[in-house]
Amino acid sequence: MNKRVVDDTLEAIDYAIWRFTMADSPYIVQLDEQNFMQVVVEGSDQTPVLVDFWADWCAPCKALMPILEKLAIEYNGAFVLAKLDTEAHPGIAQQLGIRSLPTVKLFKDRQLVDEFMGALPEAEVRTFLDNHVQPSAEEPDEGEAPQNDQRIVDAMSLFQQGQSEEAKQLLKSAQAEDPENVDILLALAQICVSTGDVDTAESCLKAIPESEQNSKEVLRLQGILELARESDTSTNATSLQAELDKNPTSSETRYKLAIAIALEGDIQLSMDHLLHLVQHDAQYNNGAPREKLLAMFNVLGDDPLAGQYRRKLFALMH
Repeated sequence: MNKRVVDDTLEAIDYAIWRFTMADSPYIVQLDEQNFMQVVVEGSDQTPVLVDFWADWCAPCKALMPILEKLAIEYNGAFVLAKLDTEAHPGIAQQLGIRSLPTVKLFKDRQLVDEFMGALPEAEVRTFLDNHVQPSAEEPDEGEAPQNDQRIVDAMSLFQQGQSEEAKQLLKSAQAEDPENVDILLALAQICVSTGDVDTAESCLKAIPESEQNSKEVLRLQGILELARESDTSTNATSLQAELDKNPTSSETRYKLAIAIALEGDIQLSMDHLLHLVQHDAQYNNGAPREKLLAMFNVLGDDPLAGQYRRKLFALMH
């Protein structure tokens, strides 16, 4: 795969890489209007609460979030990471005076004690945290399964530091020792697609048991792979947009533009183009516009945008 495509795809999958490894942690919470008071205000009486204000369109947010999630696991309950999607819950962000993203605020004893803005490197985030909290030395209770496989956490840490090959080798060794471990297969697949090794990524997905093939993580990664395979490396979104301006009825140009835009990070605009094709040329390329929309829904996962565009697609199809 062309390096440009790999780089464009990286931004789209950075968040997906970490979601499956961190999703079950008791130290990471999704915020909304219903639980904000309990988690942040009341919860900070017992444990410091680090609130991450983010949005799906914000690339620095996606760079910072894996660092915060990794540290929440590593600090083992010394603080709670509470994540607020500012697009889904703008009222809370407005009340707290959020002006830029990402913004991170630390609450202790119901008080705001510190904050920072922007995607800081891991070392600076550690320094920020260590001014207020210390990693917990507590170990899981005997017989309790760990929340995350340390091999995966270590590999993802290497990946975030730019050591992709080292991360892949660590996971390949782990896979050899534990060939049926689904989380290891997923982690390896996701790092492989980020480095352009699509064949290995697909092999990892095929090795996942049938019972797990419809999981959100597998479907999301399959969607990313499908988009990456469709990319035309000889063109870019700017040139394709110029072509479409000259010939707005060209389904081929609009389709290529939709894929290029998606890989550059603007999923919503890409889906708008695909919906246009479904409405005006639904059978183009054997129904590819609809198939790519479904792939994007998988990439978005639980994002409210997926539900919004599912409803739009349903309305067009019926």
